[in-house]
Amino acid sequence: MLSTMHDAMEQIELPHEWTVHPIRNHPIKGLWTSLLVLVCGLLVALAVGQGQAGPLAGGGAILFQLLILNRFYLPSRYRIDVHGMAVRYPIGARSMRWSEIARFRHDARGGYASPRPRGGAFDSRGISLLFNDQGPAIVAVITAHLQTSQSHEDTSASS
Repeated sequence: MLSTMHDAMEQIELPHEWTVHPIRNHPIKGLWTSLLVLVCGLLVALAVGQGQAGPLAGGGAILFQLLILNRFYLPSRYRIDVHGMAVRYPIGARSMRWSEIARFRHDARGGYASPRPRGGAFDSRGISLLFNDQGPAIVAVITAHLQTSQSHEDTSASS
């Protein structure tokens, strides 16, 4: 496992940047999602149905859904460097230093770095990451930096 992690880390030079654009990676899901958004907008318009209010409500529902799904429709840009990680979402940006990350949960497709040691329904101060096809290498880099950060904190706390 350690040699695999070391091999994965050697594949990435810091700073490492990557862009994730889910609708490009999953065009069929994008087609179905877009169709569902339009159908929901149409249903809202029909439910309201009064003159101009129906189409306005339907358009508003479509815009709301597109806003909620912005990370699916638009690209997100990620960066990992010696100081920490950062992400620029279509709407907003976040960054965290390695020393601020208390928990990192991940699977093969993505992960979540959080400043809170325990998760919960309201843990929204962290960074959501999508890996594309670079998962093992990115996880190895993040894990190594977190271990290094923890060992530095333990050393400074005991001094």
